[in-house]
Amino acid sequence: MLRHKAILRSMVFLSNSSVLDTSCQDGTFLKILLKKNSDKNLKVFGVDINEEDIEKAKNLIPDGTFLVTNNKKLPNPDRTFDFVLTSLTLHHMDDPIGSLSEMNRVLKEDGQAYLVDIISRSSLSYKILNFIKCREPYHFEKFYSLSEAQDLVAKAGFKVREVNSLSVFIMPVVILKLSKI
Repeated sequence: MLRHKAILRSMVFLSNSSVLDTSCQDGTFLKILLKKNSDKNLKVFGVDINEEDIEKAKNLIPDGTFLVTNNKKLPNPDRTFDFVLTSLTLHHMDDPIGSLSEMNRVLKEDGQAYLVDIISRSSLSYKILNFIKCREPYHFEKFYSLSEAQDLVAKAGFKVREVNSLSVFIMPVVILKLSKI
């Protein structure tokens, strides 16, 4: 929960906005987002590939909309959401450009996207992260440097508007605030 609160300090949401979390897990991050922005009447949507997590998210946030699906094939029409985010999932994606391109597709023209992940800003931490890998064996994993992450988002049609860094349990977490190119 501390990491979620730390991440949310860098995010700004507008009233009556629709927010999509493309890897929502059990909805904990969205629940904290709603609590922090309780005065803004946000409409939250979440997708994840884990059916059990989606059931937990539905129970945690009954007013939200949650679907079991792959974040590379979102069921939403083009330009649906004011905000699209993915938190701590880039290093699990087997096709990051495909997933990021889907985020771009469902984002409104004037919308904002947030990419939050363990992203190295130094060559030493980059080497260490890719040596130790992620402990979750069911995911593909590759940790990225900041320049690699910026290259991925550009290939997916995003422009980096802001870069924020924080350490969460000694991990270098970077928050990229994005907009359409």
